[in-house]
Amino acid sequence: MDSEKKYSDKDLVAAMQAVRVKADSAIKAFEQIFHKYYPMLRNFIAGLLKNPAEAEDIAQNCFMKLWFNRCYLNPEQSLKNYLFVMARNEAFNVLRSRRLQNVPLSVRHDGFSPLCSVDDWLNFSETNAILQNNIEMLPPQRRAIFKMSRYIHMSNMEIAVKLNISVRTVEKHIELALRDLRKGMDVHKVN
Repeated sequence: MDSEKKYSDKDLVAAMQAVRVKADSAIKAFEQIFHKYYPMLRNFIAGLLKNPAEAEDIAQNCFMKLWFNRCYLNPEQSLKNYLFVMARNEAFNVLRSRRLQNVPLSVRHDGFSPLCSVDDWLNFSETNAILQNNIEMLPPQRRAIFKMSRYIHMSNMEIAVKLNISVRTVEKHIELALRDLRKGMDVHKVN
């Protein structure tokens, strides 16, 4: 792949995915994508977080995820949108984390506040065990999608790309998983 020539995002994604065939071309394609989008992504994130150092870290993480997940990319979908959605989600995770760090321990609901009674902690542990059991009882694909969404904090778009399904299918699986989990928790409340 000629590093001087400008290729379309579609061509760059296809070349990046061909790493087993031509590793050198795949790396050059990734470098072109990086040079094309890194400044825009970093500035976008910095605008959200108001912290240039964190913005650099997140932008680099986005490109690292892009490289590791390159085989799941759809060359027909907008690479720019994929990168910006990933960056937005990562930035929101940082903002959410900041907000939680500023909440006093006595107000937090994570079950580990030093002001929780033993009964509160046991109730939390029991409820959490029931929830985990209910998650494991979900159908395999629904369970996987739910865990990617709630535990790995992947966006619906990222999940769709990784599993090669539509975003609407991801949304429906999450909706059904939440419905099933609510039902499962309601059954345990009654008992």
